[in-house]
Amino acid sequence: MDRSDVAIIGAGPYGLAAAAHLRQIAGLDIRLFGEPMSFWERHMPRGMRLRSPWLGSHIADPEQRFTLDAYRDAVGPAGLAYPVPATDFVKYGRWFQEQAAVPAHRSNVTRIESGPGGFQLSTEEG
Repeated sequence: MDRSDVAIIGAGPYGLAAAAHLRQIAGLDIRLFGEPMSFWERHMPRGMRLRSPWLGSHIADPEQRFTLDAYRDAVGPAGLAYPVPATDFVKYGRWFQEQAAVPAHRSNVTRIESGPGGFQLSTEEG
């Protein structure tokens, strides 16, 4: 059985941000479960744009190195419109995951059970 200190279920913006922040703690074993930004990619309406302002749409990282501004600088001004289209936000989230070096276990968690000293997670892969 694999063990870790922290399991983050869901690799959307909040899961990515939590993982990026927790990675700053030396020796902490973190597991992020899920396909990065898959909910946004599969379930947001076609043509949707973020309602939040530019500054409220960054995915948080401890040193603020992976903001929307940094992403726009990396892909060029034509690669990110405002208000931010959901499709661009998905690309930004995946870029964030790569830049922040947050590895994701791409299988989904199917069950969580309380166990001695913590929790036991089951994934689609068993």
